[in-house]
Amino acid sequence: MDLLQDTCKRANIVPIQRKCFNDALGIELLKKIFLEECSNLDASVYQRYFCMGAVAALIKYAENAHNIFCAQNSLKCTFVAMEDSCMIDVNSWKSLDLIQIDSKPKKGVINSLFDVINSCVTPGGTKTLRSYLLQPSANCQTINKRLDIVEELVLNQSMCSKIRAVLSTLSDLQYMISMFSYTNLSNNNLGKEDSKRIIRNKIGQAVSLKNMLDAVEKLGFIMSQSSLSFFVENKMKLTDCRLSKIGEIVNKVISTEVNSRKRKGYAPIARDYALFAVAEKQNVLLDMARRVYQELVERVMEYAGHEREEISGAQINYSQSRGYHFSLHTKDPYSVKLPNYCIQIVQNKASITFTTRDLIKYNDRLIQSECEVLQMSNLVLEQMIMNIRVYLPSLYQCAELISLLDCYTSIAYYSNKTKTGSFHTIVRPKFSNHIKIIDGRHPILDCRSDVVPNNTFLSQKDGRFIIIAGPNMSGKSTYMRQVCLLQIMAQMGCLVPAESATFIPMTHIFSRVGHNDDLVRNLSGFSVEMSEMATILQNANQSSLIIIDELARSTSTEEGIGISYAICERILAIGAFTLFATHFLDMAQLEICYPEIVRNYHFSSMKFNGNDYDTTPHKLFKGPYQGPLYGLDLASMTTFPEKIIKDAERLAERLRTAKRESSFLDTTSKIEFNNTFETIENFETNRTI
Repeated sequence: MDLLQDTCKRANIVPIQRKCFNDALGIELLKKIFLEECSNLDASVYQRYFCMGAVAALIKYAENAHNIFCAQNSLKCTFVAMEDSCMIDVNSWKSLDLIQIDSKPKKGVINSLFDVINSCVTPGGTKTLRSYLLQPSANCQTINKRLDIVEELVLNQSMCSKIRAVLSTLSDLQYMISMFSYTNLSNNNLGKEDSKRIIRNKIGQAVSLKNMLDAVEKLGFIMSQSSLSFFVENKMKLTDCRLSKIGEIVNKVISTEVNSRKRKGYAPIARDYALFAVAEKQNVLLDMARRVYQELVERVMEYAGHEREEISGAQINYSQSRGYHFSLHTKDPYSVKLPNYCIQIVQNKASITFTTRDLIKYNDRLIQSECEVLQMSNLVLEQMIMNIRVYLPSLYQCAELISLLDCYTSIAYYSNKTKTGSFHTIVRPKFSNHIKIIDGRHPILDCRSDVVPNNTFLSQKDGRFIIIAGPNMSGKSTYMRQVCLLQIMAQMGCLVPAESATFIPMTHIFSRVGHNDDLVRNLSGFSVEMSEMATILQNANQSSLIIIDELARSTSTEEGIGISYAICERILAIGAFTLFATHFLDMAQLEICYPEIVRNYHFSSMKFNGNDYDTTPHKLFKGPYQGPLYGLDLASMTTFPEKIIKDAERLAERLRTAKRESSFLDTTSKIEFNNTFETIENFETNRTI
């Protein structure tokens, strides 16, 4: 539980009793509430024990803890298999900067790949884009369908802009549809604020439904501009006759002036547009209740006019907490004398607020009248919901389509924005049996400034394991993250920043980056490394992409090289595509042992001019790195004492001399580290801290 909470810090994790996880109950509840036309549940899904147990716990928790009861045959339930998806663990979400987990993202600040691509205007589109990013497809057919849609929107920018303009007028459609999934309120005591809030939300959802139906007609016309199968097929869904019937029902119940009331205010009588959202002549008692409410508001205005004659400068205001009250703006509020009948006087810096007993009585009557209006409105809406529920599948289809359109137009918008730079190119990725990226750029850094492009080539037959060496700050870690991010972008159906790009559909992407301790699990930095590497070695396969950054640097040099060598040999046996960055130059000997699989690359060193240094070129070159290492030079540019730097240089030179006299690796034969690897494989079960 502690590990889960540490991983999902913003999530509210609630424990539930084991007895709630009843698979038989889950099957029974699911068959009762799911909507067959929109769902894909079959016998194989019901045989999944843990899945059905989790369904039972979720439904019962919603009923018991939140008083949410789903209507029969009202929910869209889909089962998504993992076979055609690329799995990315939570640690890689963080290390690759896919999304921000630990903190709430700030608008306009780009800190992750999601921030770069996301410009969705609806909550449903945002959720869809996030799911594409965190769990990309591994099916080439699915990926290419997505790329066809995005490419069509990129080429037809006018259609893309029109779709985004229509979508920006819509609210949360999934939340709106939930109105049809809940049963009637069990508590109609409208004197309670929570009941009033529920009915107000229901009215707001009904208005959103009216706006969505208006937008659907516009979207259908815009989508007719394209001959792509996705737009043609979904345009047919938007012309479903059931949507027309829903529109007739909604337009009959919801007032045509509701949006103008909300926009212009029509204060003070139409202060709360929800009270006037339902059209007239739907319910006689509702019409009478609203007339009473209007008359009360008019009396309040008359009373306020009378008080303004008595108290010069007084104004009538309204707030949710105080209702109608008076305010008086003045430079010196403490010198103002009010009549004795004024009560609840609050003196602020430049104003005074107060009320009277008569006004309080009016507020009490208004609250009672408001409750009556909401109660009558709720009865009308419940009947509307019952009439629409039989057409619910068409609404689910619309909501899904709108979410997809928002997601695809967001990706297309990113692609168009990236193409605006004079030296920026963005291409449609291809898929084959190798990875070949020409002049690929880091997508996050590419949005901030000009970045140095680099090439990448990985193939099962001609180098699937790349060892990357180079000095500090040369770009090793950034380059490896770049390759992973471009791979993810390609598999989610996005154009990638490069001159050309070919990828292999991966089923797993792993990253071992960072050297921080884990205080929650009581693990040191080295223990965290070994724990994560054990997980990678247990789950990696030939369709996995792995990046490892400076493995085993938290232990001694001899042990670090030994462990790194053993892990590399195990990964080579698995057959995964791997980028391995290291400061252990001895690791370059792996290419001699595995000449057809391992390739050595390096980033060139920086050039020093006196006490200053030129920025590293961040360019990747083929071949092992020969040095020098600039760790001490970088340290000398800080506030380190000069004597410590000189002593370190002297000791480093002695170590290099000793190493030349006694080589660590015998490059004429392959060295097996079986004992070391067995220790790593059993690390999770036999670990002692």
